[in-house]
Amino acid sequence: MAKQPDQFDWISAYLDGHGLLKPWRRITAVFIAAFAMQPLIMLFSSAGPAHPVTRTVTIVASTFGAIGAGLRMKRWPTRRVSGIWTLISIVAIAAALFTLSNPYVALMGCVTFALLGGYVAYFHSVSYVLVNFAVAATCVVVLSYRVLEATGDVALVAGSLIVVVGLNIGMPWGMQSLVHTLRSDLRSSDVDPLTGLHNRRSFYNSAYELIRVHRGTPGTYLAIAVIDLDDFKRLNDTHGHAAGDQALVAVAAALQESCRATAVIGRSGGEEFVVADVETTPNPAATAERLCNAIAVMPFQITASIGTSSALLSTGRAAPVMQLIDDLIRNSDAAMYQAKRAGGNQVRHHARAVPPPA
Repeated sequence: MAKQPDQFDWISAYLDGHGLLKPWRRITAVFIAAFAMQPLIMLFSSAGPAHPVTRTVTIVASTFGAIGAGLRMKRWPTRRVSGIWTLISIVAIAAALFTLSNPYVALMGCVTFALLGGYVAYFHSVSYVLVNFAVAATCVVVLSYRVLEATGDVALVAGSLIVVVGLNIGMPWGMQSLVHTLRSDLRSSDVDPLTGLHNRRSFYNSAYELIRVHRGTPGTYLAIAVIDLDDFKRLNDTHGHAAGDQALVAVAAALQESCRATAVIGRSGGEEFVVADVETTPNPAATAERLCNAIAVMPFQITASIGTSSALLSTGRAAPVMQLIDDLIRNSDAAMYQAKRAGGNQVRHHARAVPPPA
């Protein structure tokens, strides 16, 4: 599990694909705002911070929380922004807890790390979970000692530790295991059974991840190619459907060998394939020609008509990510039919600009 990659982008894609990203954004913003208000409320409690310095620390920590809530309400963060916000939140929680005058209240406040840990385990890699747990454990040890020193009540400390430690272990690590299992199941069910490529849903989710990873890189374009095999019906009619299936498997292998490791390759149905990748040029002619040639040299006497289109990822008017993918596929499909009407076994590019993703 320690080698599990950060899952922020694929979960964001999954939520967006099911229309849940906006509700999640609003819910998390409300929770962040609520937890940002809690330290401010403690300013009016006898258990809260009493010294001017600790009161200032509390106000600063709450301010960071309020800023985070406002940004989350405005838009869903990138993976990098979410990671930075997580680290700031960990420090802010620890600082707010150590400002409290009552060590028992501070110790019980360590359950906040468990709630943050649940979010971190759901969206980020295990390294963030470990950082959150390490800071939480440090706070628990120090605050437990303070409670014991102030009260001498071993039972009180022991009972508190059962609750605090149990939540800080159970919630993040249980969530981490759940998400790991969910990702494995989703990935295994989102594969085209014949070719092993992405199916339609998986292609959209993986293309979404590709956009989120690279959209902050200047001069980067998302390029999508739609590939349709020429005269595929004739191959089926002449040699049978078994030969057609063999050809589809061979085409899938040829696309995987001819594309870069960053490419997302899917079978959209029948004899049609779709490829998404990042490029440094708006016209991915070289990539498309390479794919076209790789199919033409196969021993099945088939060729392909390929249409491409692209969009700049870093600047310009923003469009929703899923809409961007739909627009590029639609434009590439139109370009593919131009190539097919021109005789097939060639490439056409749709040059009309598409707004970059939001």
